[in-house]
Amino acid sequence: MEVINDSENIIDTNNTKEIFWDMFIVDALIGNTDRHNGNWGFLLNNKTKEISFAPIYDCGSCLNPMLEDKQIEEMSKVEIKNLAINSYSCLKENGKKINYMSYIRSKKREECNEALLRIFDKINIEKIIEFIDSIQCMSIARKNFYKQIIEIRYEILKNTKNVLSKK
Repeated sequence: MEVINDSENIIDTNNTKEIFWDMFIVDALIGNTDRHNGNWGFLLNNKTKEISFAPIYDCGSCLNPMLEDKQIEEMSKVEIKNLAINSYSCLKENGKKINYMSYIRSKKREECNEALLRIFDKINIEKIIEFIDSIQCMSIARKNFYKQIIEIRYEILKNTKNVLSKK
């Protein structure tokens, strides 16, 4: 937020904050542990001098990429649930990394709440599951792991969104 606020002479800070929080929700769903300031970008149109967001890149640290299939196969449902819930952003608040699910469930940040309300209905869990199932070069164990972990996070987002919608 400091970087965004310090850039108000260059970019539309309100729009940038909105996009930041929207991506925070998506990163929570995929468990991206590496969305730091170096993984955001802007495009400058040299002719019009218009600045816009670059397409999202560097999502290689999502969905627990360092786990081997053998490790996944040996995981219990409780271990998978713990991995889903205990996913941390590389962003910090008060010197501590933010646990995505705890942060979103706390509903303490209005911009985050608004992003959840904006983004949630755009998440098509059936298409995500269908996409995972369609990947030819992935083991069944990894497909099942990805589907389970995303569905757990999706349910947390859905429950929090439902609470926010009742306000």
